[in-house]
Amino acid sequence: MSQPDKRNLLAEGLALGEDDAALHARLAAAGVSAAAAKYEIDRLAKDPMAAALRRQAARMAKQGWLLANQDRLAREVDGGFALDTLDAPDPEYFYRHHYQANRPANLTGLIAHWPALTRWSLDHFARVAGDAVVEAQVERERDPDYELAKDDHRRLVRFGELVDWLRKDEASNDVYLTAYNSGTNAAALAPLWDDMAPIALLDDTRERDGFFWLGPRGTLTPWHHDLTNNLLVQVIGRKRVRMAPAWALARMRNSRHCFSDWGNEALPAGDGDTVVPPVLETVIGPGEAIFLPVGWWHQIEALDLSASMSFTSFRRPNVHVEDYASWGAL
Repeated sequence: MSQPDKRNLLAEGLALGEDDAALHARLAAAGVSAAAAKYEIDRLAKDPMAAALRRQAARMAKQGWLLANQDRLAREVDGGFALDTLDAPDPEYFYRHHYQANRPANLTGLIAHWPALTRWSLDHFARVAGDAVVEAQVERERDPDYELAKDDHRRLVRFGELVDWLRKDEASNDVYLTAYNSGTNAAALAPLWDDMAPIALLDDTRERDGFFWLGPRGTLTPWHHDLTNNLLVQVIGRKRVRMAPAWALARMRNSRHCFSDWGNEALPAGDGDTVVPPVLETVIGPGEAIFLPVGWWHQIEALDLSASMSFTSFRRPNVHVEDYASWGAL
């Protein structure tokens, strides 16, 4: 019978902020004798790495306390933990109360002036760009890590062929043209930008901006957070958006990069509990949008054939990736 790795057990306990009694219980539960457990724990008093782990655990506990305060404060506002809906909001109000406050919002009236709202259809796509070669994410359903392994799912296809496949109106998560493909698709689908116009909330100096999304009903982007603030605008069909706040990090099961181990699970809307995070849920349809603040977790499901645009060109700084140092370690 193999002996338990006592140092590894102690390191795990120290990282969790356990005191000597809890560490002793941890070792005993793993089959370590009382004498051996006492010896190992006595050694910790002279171990600088153990002292550093204890200081770090204390810092993490304080961060947890601060996030818990944000949780409490969010529930104490008028209306409780809820999603605001703003119709054609004044930019200064939006930036002060949502962008800079890191609060999501449903937004209406932003693209009522877009020709795309009446022009966009599969027939229109085929007519103006059917011969263009585009890049899409394909064969997603065979890979449980399709979102993390996006590069493995890139394929070039003729846009008209993709449109013909979408005409079947079959539910699928297998093929999706996403923002990740925009490096190739912005030029290939340039005629579609003629159907758009500036959005009042955004930086109007960036011409022909934004990222195009197109897929069948059933496409599903698993739980994750972005490294920028994002505006998702719906043009065709509906999308269900579920969101969990950045301050619910401890319940989001974040073990890899910006992805949550909740994956595609449909976490219920509500206040959550000690295990499940609080979740806001909404459905956006044509002409509607949602503001997704940096760090907020979200999952997005297409309820119909869906065409969307997303934007990051806000009027305030939106560069948050430069000091994002945990990729590779988490």
